[in-house]
Amino acid sequence: MLSYVIRYKFSILIAISIALVSLIPSNNFPDSSLFSIPYMDKIVHFSMYALFGFVAMLESRCHKNCLGIHLVQILVIFILSALIEVLQATMVATRAAEWLDLLANFFGLAAGYLAYRIAIYLGLFKSLRS
Repeated sequence: MLSYVIRYKFSILIAISIALVSLIPSNNFPDSSLFSIPYMDKIVHFSMYALFGFVAMLESRCHKNCLGIHLVQILVIFILSALIEVLQATMVATRAAEWLDLLANFFGLAAGYLAYRIAIYLGLFKSLRS
């Protein structure tokens, strides 16, 4: 168990950060013109989960014939994102769960996986063992 915590330390930190940011009441965010950009919320969801997926794939240290392992990772992260959406709707009065947020999370995970596969194909992480 401890070996998995050590291995996935950055993924765990990202997961905790996403959960904390997602569960902060919206009235605690500062007023900014960034929040008035259309669909900025969806862009943030996409970006957070693209990073999360990419880092999780890297930390798996599996680069060849790992589709099964990576699909399980993506599924677990997606379930976590759905759980966070449910917690937003039930525990935070000023936040709501949205299907489009969940969709943005999924596409972010897919983009993170695609970026990971491209990076591996280009040999950017040759020093990591397979």
